[in-house]
Amino acid sequence: MKNILRMVVIFAVIFITGLVITGCSAEETVEDVNGEAIEEPAAVEEEAADVIIITDMAGRTVEVPKDINKVATLCGCAHRLLVYLDAAEMISGVRESEKREPLRSPWNLAMVPEIFDVPVFSDEDPETIIVVNPDIMVATQLADGFDFFEHEELAEKVGIPLVTLRLYVSFSEHRDQVLESLQILGQVLDREERAAELIADIETIINDLDARTRDIPEDEKPTVYVGGKAWAGSMGLTSTSSMYSAFDFINAKNAAAEVGEENAFIDKEALLLWDPDYIFLESTGFEQAMEDLRGPEFESLTALQNGNVYRILPKIWTNTNHETVLANAYYIGSVIYPDQFDDFDIAEKADQIFETFVGKPVYDEMVEVHGAYERVDIN
Repeated sequence: MKNILRMVVIFAVIFITGLVITGCSAEETVEDVNGEAIEEPAAVEEEAADVIIITDMAGRTVEVPKDINKVATLCGCAHRLLVYLDAAEMISGVRESEKREPLRSPWNLAMVPEIFDVPVFSDEDPETIIVVNPDIMVATQLADGFDFFEHEELAEKVGIPLVTLRLYVSFSEHRDQVLESLQILGQVLDREERAAELIADIETIINDLDARTRDIPEDEKPTVYVGGKAWAGSMGLTSTSSMYSAFDFINAKNAAAEVGEENAFIDKEALLLWDPDYIFLESTGFEQAMEDLRGPEFESLTALQNGNVYRILPKIWTNTNHETVLANAYYIGSVIYPDQFDDFDIAEKADQIFETFVGKPVYDEMVEVHGAYERVDIN
């Protein structure tokens, strides 16, 4: 009898325990001691799967959607990065200046005719940003100590995540930041494979430029000068740079190096004192620079006496066009180091570089706007 009673008790315990377990697993939520629902762990994991957390180049921890379809870029200089990453379709809006005829940069020339259908917005008008409805905003830092407060305030106002990158003016001086910007944005936009491919291609191009020129003795290098360098608009002959990336990548001897500034505005007397062997004029300031060179004070310049004045494409148009910097480097190299750069046609080389960056060979379109790489006669 005792054995029978013991068996009944055991079966009853097993049965009741089974009911409790079944009941808990069947419920979608569990209540705490106050009777309030507690989320299941699966729900938390599902929510976390919809976002990724990154550290941007301002050191900010940012939570962004995992699936991004639209991007608005602030500062007017990061649209090119989306084109570089084969993500042009994500551009949710551009400024009026960036779709105005004639288009002047490889990135927007590569987007013809699609760019004319992209809405216009202003980063100074939150309402226009809300209208284009981006999933994230991207801002770019152009100088050390840049204050992102206004961009962060804007992000809070419109309720859109903000990712900050660094795209300094000098590609050669801040090459690592350019490559890191591509890497971070590639992660954010799910274009990591494309970013890695482009970074490898950039390194290959820069290494090739260096390999062609690094062993040239200093005393065999001619002095070079760039004038007409654009900065917040077209500039004349005395707008130059001590850190001109196209010169740096080919180890050229920059006549203006002693100034020590990325954007340098020199006195005419300085140019006369330096008396460079070659002068290169960026096309955005070309006409003004040519007019300056026709002044009687420059008649004695060695570059003019020897006919060594050349037109190149603009490094800057809404900040630095990195692909143009590299194309310029090959052209300048072919002029001042002809033996080291005699194995290509410059138009074909430029198109190879443009296609690597923006997906299309747009040298002819650039020539229509800016003029070709060429030696020029100042008379």
